[in-house]
Amino acid sequence: MCARHAIKPPAIWLTVLAMAALLAGCGDAGNANPHTETNDTPVEIEGFPFSHDPARVLAQGPQTCAECHAEIFDDWQTSHHAKANRPVSEALDKTAFTPARRVVESGVTYELAYENERFELRVLDAAHDLERVYELTGVIGYTPLRQYLAPLPGGRLQTISATYDVLKDRWVDVFEGEDRLPGEWGHWTGQGMNWNANCAYCHTTEYDKNFNFEANAYASTWTQQGIACAECHDGLEAHLQSARSGAETIHKPKALDDQQIMDNCATCHSRRDQLTTDAFEVGDRYEDHFGLSLPDQPGLYFADGQIRDEVFVHGSFSMSRMGHAGVTCLDCHNPHSNALILPAENTLLCMRCHETGLDDAPIVVPTEHSFHAADSTGNRCVECHMPKRTYMQVDPRADHGFLHPDPRLTQELGIPNTCNRCHEEESVDWAIEWSEQWYGEKLTDHRQRARARAIHGAHAYQPEALESLFQLLDSEDVPAWTATYTGLLANYLPEQRVAARLRQLLKHESPLVRERAVSALGSLPNEQIRLLEGLGDPLLNVRISAARTLQTNNNSIPEGDAKAQWQAYLEFNADRPQSLMIQAYEAARKQDKAATKKYLARAVNMDQANGTVYHQAAIILSTAGDPLSAEQFLKSGWKKDPDNPQFPYSLGLLAAEAGKLDLAVGYLEETVANAPDFYRAWYNLSLAYGQSNRPEDAARAMQKARGDGHDH
Repeated sequence: MCARHAIKPPAIWLTVLAMAALLAGCGDAGNANPHTETNDTPVEIEGFPFSHDPARVLAQGPQTCAECHAEIFDDWQTSHHAKANRPVSEALDKTAFTPARRVVESGVTYELAYENERFELRVLDAAHDLERVYELTGVIGYTPLRQYLAPLPGGRLQTISATYDVLKDRWVDVFEGEDRLPGEWGHWTGQGMNWNANCAYCHTTEYDKNFNFEANAYASTWTQQGIACAECHDGLEAHLQSARSGAETIHKPKALDDQQIMDNCATCHSRRDQLTTDAFEVGDRYEDHFGLSLPDQPGLYFADGQIRDEVFVHGSFSMSRMGHAGVTCLDCHNPHSNALILPAENTLLCMRCHETGLDDAPIVVPTEHSFHAADSTGNRCVECHMPKRTYMQVDPRADHGFLHPDPRLTQELGIPNTCNRCHEEESVDWAIEWSEQWYGEKLTDHRQRARARAIHGAHAYQPEALESLFQLLDSEDVPAWTATYTGLLANYLPEQRVAARLRQLLKHESPLVRERAVSALGSLPNEQIRLLEGLGDPLLNVRISAARTLQTNNNSIPEGDAKAQWQAYLEFNADRPQSLMIQAYEAARKQDKAATKKYLARAVNMDQANGTVYHQAAIILSTAGDPLSAEQFLKSGWKKDPDNPQFPYSLGLLAAEAGKLDLAVGYLEETVANAPDFYRAWYNLSLAYGQSNRPEDAARAMQKARGDGHDH
């Protein structure tokens, strides 16, 4: 509920927050782990076939390509891509389930077993008696971990959080230390662990989600499990037909430039919001299908750009100097095996460019640069510039930002540094002393340090960080970083200098920057004209951002392509609560109570334990003119989150709107009793006291609202 509203607003309004769609942690997308064991023959499992279009696989699948490209096919067979998804197999999976193993997750004991030719997840009660059995039909990943899939009603496949650690032959809870309970978004039976919505696009070839909102069911299809030739090459059927016909000129698949190659890889190797129902076609622009997450979104990256949450490579690489200089994935990775083209352990891969100056790469003499002996770990480029972070308990993944270690940022901001990762016995002060002694101004005056301080400060709304953001914007040449600063400028609106700079950034050449500029400006009044202009942007990510911002701020989206694309986006993401909240809000604005309740009921059902969902639902219901339902949602949410003062506060406002002043006073008194620094609640309580003819109490509450004279 907006804090600026007094005791009797005309309605309780919602500012719908445009939350970036999060990719659930299912499988190890973004990490290529080549291996040499060959695939066994896929087993056809009812409801989980290897292919929904076997004829198409025969026409352009890998085995067909192997007729002429045997070496490439052999490389591909060993790749993580080839084994990204498959039906369960006795040959490959029985070892993990025999003998039966047990793992405890959030206080629940699960048993993984193989019996009667079935792979099973068994739920045990407190006495370890059998309570429920789920059959497991599919597998994500191969090494270092495998996640298994359980079919649930509505065509759903769920990634269980009990995960097999291949290298150590054990089962682990990938969310160890977290309580993920039934009804929560992140529980393995919940929507956050749904394979159809969160995993399948990047683990199958030519995937179509096919979610039916009214039926609340999936009819998902795929050409084949795993990532095969058609995901990266266009025109395969024509190529094969011409090759087999003996024609003098063989039709070649579409040639891709470097940007198209990167865009193609990024579709899966990135943390992103999927914007379209139409499948990405080889050669398309990434921003015409996806919205990339960057460090302006809190919690994904450390302030210097190091990976924190699972971000799947592309965001980091797009912020790197190497990515900006034109280096692509294929400069280091074999596209078919996914293996490195040269060893990294002896710096040979990195020195391919940095010893010769290839493509203007700076010349580096490793021992002089690293101050470590030639055969030491500290002399390996990747140890310092591509540190690994472990995800899902057992999966270490390399950072592709190519940053340098800066222990000073560890001391100031808690950002990890590779010096102390290796030298665990030494202090941060020790690492600062040696790194600054060795690198001097190259380290102390480097943009990375200034950037980290500014981003950290901007996330904390520190006033002094604004000047730093302006300075960084003036000198930045990497579009992804410019986009990050642009997104953070929104924290300083309605400052006029900020608004003026954002208007300039609307014309930036990068759609990442324009997307964030149009989103930020939408929070200001009288900016509708610029949002309307954004609807005509050449790239869809900007058009979607403009449409979202218009609707969020109670403005109509004109009829046309952009509105149709926005509606398609909402419908495509109708299996996510944030999309449902937006649709519920639009229905509420039209006073369509039935539609409002329908969308909200589905959204709340997806995250039943999250009090915030109930609170947002209540605000939307109030907008729809349904205060009784709003009250019910607030009370339900309060039970889920009893320490959240927003619930009694909102109930107090709702009671005041209904003229129930005694009830309003009671709720507001409870609010301030549990949250004495909730100044807006004191203000509303003062007004309620005044309307209840309690002037002394009103004066006392108003003094509290002013913070007892302190600036707040």
